[in-house]
Amino acid sequence: MAEKLNFEQSLERLESISQQMEAGEVSLDQAVELYAEAAKLISFCNKKLAAAQTKIEKLMETTAPLEE
Repeated sequence: MAEKLNFEQSLERLESISQQMEAGEVSLDQAVELYAEAAKLISFCNKKLAAAQTKIEKLMETTAPLEE
């Protein structure tokens, strides 16, 4: 993962890795490298999702209508 990917690009790369591994077209060494890359991408995506969820929750708190 030489370049910085955004969330959507990371998901696309994960899909590509999944397809490569499911097709069985990679050696054991390549599979281990792809697995390590996928683990990093998953961690990145999870952090982005958690940050987005926190942001949305804060926005909902500040924009929630007052109950009468």
